[in-house]
Amino acid sequence: MNKIFSALLTLILIISMSLPATTAQAEQVFTDVPPKHSNYNDIAYLLNKGIISADKKAYGVKDIVTREEVAVMVAKAVGLDGTKRATKFKDIPKTHANSGYIQSAVEAGIINGYTDGTFKPTTKVTRGHMAAFIARAFDLPNGTKTFKDVKKGHTAYEAVSQLAAAKITTGYEDGTFKPANNLTRAHISAFLARAVKYQENLNSSKKMKVHFLDVGQGDSIFIQAPNGKTMLIDAGTKDYGNTVVSYLKAQNVKKLDYIVATHPDADHIGGLNAVIQAFEVGEFINSGKSHTTVTYEKLLETVLSKNIRYKEPTVGETINLDSEVKTQVLAVDAKTSNTNDASIVLKLTYKNVSFLLMGDADTEVEAQISKAYNVSVTVLKAGHHGSSTSSSLSFLKKVKPEAIVLSYAKDNSYGHPHKEVVANIKTIGTKAYATAEAGTIVATTNGQTYSINAKEFIVPITTPTPTTPTKPIGDVSSGIYVIPGAPTSFKNCTEMRKYYPSGVSSSHPAYAAARDGDKDGWACEL
Repeated sequence: MNKIFSALLTLILIISMSLPATTAQAEQVFTDVPPKHSNYNDIAYLLNKGIISADKKAYGVKDIVTREEVAVMVAKAVGLDGTKRATKFKDIPKTHANSGYIQSAVEAGIINGYTDGTFKPTTKVTRGHMAAFIARAFDLPNGTKTFKDVKKGHTAYEAVSQLAAAKITTGYEDGTFKPANNLTRAHISAFLARAVKYQENLNSSKKMKVHFLDVGQGDSIFIQAPNGKTMLIDAGTKDYGNTVVSYLKAQNVKKLDYIVATHPDADHIGGLNAVIQAFEVGEFINSGKSHTTVTYEKLLETVLSKNIRYKEPTVGETINLDSEVKTQVLAVDAKTSNTNDASIVLKLTYKNVSFLLMGDADTEVEAQISKAYNVSVTVLKAGHHGSSTSSSLSFLKKVKPEAIVLSYAKDNSYGHPHKEVVANIKTIGTKAYATAEAGTIVATTNGQTYSINAKEFIVPITTPTPTTPTKPIGDVSSGIYVIPGAPTSFKNCTEMRKYYPSGVSSSHPAYAAARDGDKDGWACEL
């Protein structure tokens, strides 16, 4: 870390930015960055972090930055390896001073090269490009803010709205962002300093993990709350009991504070007996639905024999999992004739991120809870393994999830997920994940942002694909606009760019993971 400020300047930083004092002093100060400069604090912050260096007398605050400069700064900001090494670009040899940082930034999905095999390190960077680089590098929240020149559908909209949501940018006073303007060194310093601070604040936050376990044709969800408490919801069939036990032990689980049996069907509660035998359990929460199967009776006998606290919840009550996580029962009905409709439906809300866990509840229950509660959430665990008895289009439109998780077995005899549900997911355009495709799926959140450690389930396309394009009426550079009559699969990026010059995002039917080399959810972009 370069420490280049005098004791006086360090004191100014402490007062104005609450930065910790440096342990050494130095004399050099950028000649064009006096303390009164509007970006003085940002530049000083980056210096103290070692993200920029004081190897020149002037910083060049008005200079336009290049792709190489931005790649290096962002790579340093997120702690990537800068060791010189071979790259995939013919204009960045191993001997290049920044080959390591550039290659690391590319591998991390922060910045891409060009289709001709070059990186073009001296190409100037625009504000729109910068927004994309920072949004890819940091865990920024999703945003909805639009600017006069960056409305929905604009190629930079998603990234710019994320920067706005994280308060990294407010745009200009006239309501514009000016995405096409070249980026000055002063501006990249300001954006990057704010992004690093935002990330540091997030990293200091406690995290919640929601594990959607792969238990074949069944359901099992394991929750680790920010305060360390745990909850297991269902455990698949009896055959998967030991699988769940092994998974929990691998997560260093010693005690389950809560076990929830959503309803008495064997594909949900069959494995719970093995779990209860293996772990200490604080409270067993049951729908109360009567069922005469041996599996269910044996489960209740085990709960009784181990003297585990037993509870049947009521609609609307909350479970004391964590003071920062509201865990509310939206539905449960022990008197219904259908075991699926007896399902305990839970909504977990941790700050700005929420989960709706539907059990096997059908469309009638969906309609009921939609009228009684705000069902809009970040992540939805679809009801009944993707059966057409659940996940109605009207319900999905009210939930408006950013991600949907489906739990089912590959090539199952029920035909899950049913084509009606697949069509509904396609209609709302959300990301989908399936245990049959990805195995166990883990969502991690700090309450502001979230990540899912699984490959997205590509919803099958059944629409015919004519061979000639129709003149588009939308923004073909948005990544989401579908040209009527255009193909939805392409043999390479060259063919795709004849229709979509800027490539397509993962929500587009023409997206293919094979052409998303940096795994950033955008195929064939430049």
